This record gives sequence, C-alpha cells and structure tokens, in this order.
Amino acid sequence: MLIKPALYKIDVQFNKSLYWKSFALFLLFLVLVSSIAMNKDQYIASQLKVFIFGNQAFQFLPQYFWHNVTYLGDALILVPLLSFICLFSVKAWAAMFGSVPLAFFLSHAGKAFFAIPRPAAILEHDQFTIIGRTLAAHSSFPSGHTITIFTAMSALIFVYMKQNKHQSNLRNAVTAMLLFIAAITAISRVAVGAHWPADLLLGALLGGIAGLSGEYLSRHYSKWWNWTVTKPIYLGYFILGFCALLLYLMASGETPALFIVWVAIIVSGTVGTYVSLKTLLLK
Repeated sequence: MLIKPALYKIDVQFNKSLYWKSFALFLLFLVLVSSIAMNKDQYIASQLKVFIFGNQAFQFLPQYFWHNVTYLGDALILVPLLSFICLFSVKAWAAMFGSVPLAFFLSHAGKAFFAIPRPAAILEHDQFTIIGRTLAAHSSFPSGHTITIFTAMSALIFVYMKQNKHQSNLRNAVTAMLLFIAAITAISRVAVGAHWPADLLLGALLGGIAGLSGEYLSRHYSKWWNWTVTKPIYLGYFILGFCALLLYLMASGETPALFIVWVAIIVSGTVGTYVSLKTLLLK
C-alpha cells in the first residue's frame, strides 16, 4: 500500500515532463514552419516542385475519391458525420465543439497574417490537377481543412486516451486509425490542388493545439456542455439542424452532392431522430 502512491507520483511527474517536452518541441516546429512563410517567394519556391510532383503522384487514385475525402476537412460535413459519437461519449462530442473557437481563430488569423497565394493563383492550371472548385485566393497558409480534421481527431484521441489509460493496445489502434484519417484528409488538399505541402504541416500542428484545448475545456468546465446530458432532446434537434442545413446547401448547389455528403446527411438524420424520439418516449 505504501508503494502505490509513490509509483503514482512518479508516473504523474513523468507524464508532466513528457508533456512539456513534447509541447516545447511542438512549438519549435511551429516557429520554424511559420518563419519560412514570412518570405512568400521563398516559401513557394522551396516546395513548388514537391507540390507538382505530389499533386500528380496522388492521381493514381480516382479523382472522385479525393473529392470526397477532402470534404472531411469541411466542418459542416465532418460535424454531422461524426454525430454518432454522442451516442457513446457525450464528453468526446463536447471536446470537439470545445476545440472549435481556437481552431477557427488560428485558421483565420494565420491566413490573414501570412496571405500566401494558393497554387492556382500563381501556376498555370495545366501544370497541375485541380479537383473541385478552383481556389486562387491568398489564403493558403495554413490549411483550414487540415486544421479542422486534426482538431476533431486530436480531441477524440485526447479524450479516448484519458478514458482508456489501461487498454494500451486498443488505445494505440484507435489513435493510429484516427491519425490516418486526419493524414489522408490533409494529403487530399495537395491532391485536389488547393494547398502547398507545408500548409498541411502547420495545419496539423495548429489542429493538435486546438484539439487539446477542447479536451481540456470538456474536462475542467462541464457546465457549457452539460445540457446535452440533462436535456438530450435539444441535442437531437441540434444534430437534426445540421442534417437540414446540409440538405439545403446541397439543394442550393453550394455543396456538391457527393457520397460523403449523403453519408453525413444520413448519419446526422438517423442519430438526431434516434436521440429525439428516445427522449420523447422516455418522458
């Protein structure tokens, strides 16, 4: 009995030490990548050939695949698509939403500050493959889609790791799967011709920070999301709202009628209806 508290104390100290070392390394990479982007011409020239090579190399997969995958980085698609998570862990669902404010700020502030032109703004369009809309604004760095997917996946990973500390094999498998989804979504931004490779790196780093903030807020401040537990009927209506919004955006032509969009509509419609009916029937 005297040994366990000592071991626990050592374990906590080790985890804190590892956390701060990882965070310091994380910030170092953040500064390095950001410093390169301060010189726009140098930033683009340093990865021009890599972008063109990667963009063409990724075309070994069908364009329809990349067009669908890249929409996993769109919050209006990703949130309803992942709505089923609330059936298993409301806290994980809350962590994703808790990550949104910081992710939104980092994405828009970064794009406005660096104002890096996208590939389509400086390259002839016959030099690379463009899938979907042609994006030519000066808003390439960092990648917003990459921030979105890494924010959501990081929040889920951090919550899952806290809740399953003693199931290392399952935890590692889930973490690897979520990181793979995030990585392939990020890569799709090069495949569709929307971003430079380094845009993805910073997006992933910023998404990790935002995801960590969401997990922290959901763990230390539960009042803002507790309504999903005490009044689940509102959660059901909230999810159905996303379903209705997606249907409207698709009908108006603002969102393409892709497979991934239909899946998000079906999942959110099913989950929202289930949560709402379950609540009403239990009254």
